[in-house]
Amino acid sequence: MKTVFYVLVSIVVAAAFVQAQTYSPDGGSSPQSYYPPPYYGGSPYSSYHSSTAAEGAARGMADVIRSQGQYNLKTSEAAINLGKAQKQKIENKEQWTSTYFQMRDINRQHRDAELKRRRGNPEDWIRYAQAGRPKPLSSSELNAVTGEIHWPMLLTAKNFDAQRADLQKMFTARAYHGVLGAEDFSKTSRLIDQMIAMLKDGIDDVPAQQYITAKKFLESLAYAASRPAA
Repeated sequence: MKTVFYVLVSIVVAAAFVQAQTYSPDGGSSPQSYYPPPYYGGSPYSSYHSSTAAEGAARGMADVIRSQGQYNLKTSEAAINLGKAQKQKIENKEQWTSTYFQMRDINRQHRDAELKRRRGNPEDWIRYAQAGRPKPLSSSELNAVTGEIHWPMLLTAKNFDAQRADLQKMFTARAYHGVLGAEDFSKTSRLIDQMIAMLKDGIDDVPAQQYITAKKFLESLAYAASRPAA
């Protein structure tokens, strides 16, 4: 770059020197140069202007230096603009990435909340299970030591005699062994289901409160059969 600069300076100086070799308007040699009228603002000078070789060289040098300065300025401005563009690109990418992960976290939180709402929490499960669980029989209804069952009045009817007798055997064995075996438990469940079905068949012939009491008793008896004797 410096070599080109020096070459340009040399060319400008040489051209200025040649141009400064003068001739006068009357044809004779003179130490001044003859210039055609220059134009400034659209109007030519009315007189001629001359300069020395040194002055021309100095002007040429100034032009070269000014051009070099303008080139350096434009190059610097271009580098600054490129740097700003690259910085903005990086910032835009960082902002997009941050927004993407924020939206992903929000969506995941929303899905988790919706899933939890549908499934419920463990406290809800326990509460629902307890709400659906039959009420345990009291000691006045089922003797845990002997296994003796005290039936509600509606279930003491003669049509329930066979089922009552078989169920009493099962609960006596449960009190003795502490728990019903698989086969006895299956038979107990069938007997209780038969009694519930018989209750439904005669629902129109009995008071509603007695029906409800008898049905709840059988459901509690089935629940007790699935658990060890206390």
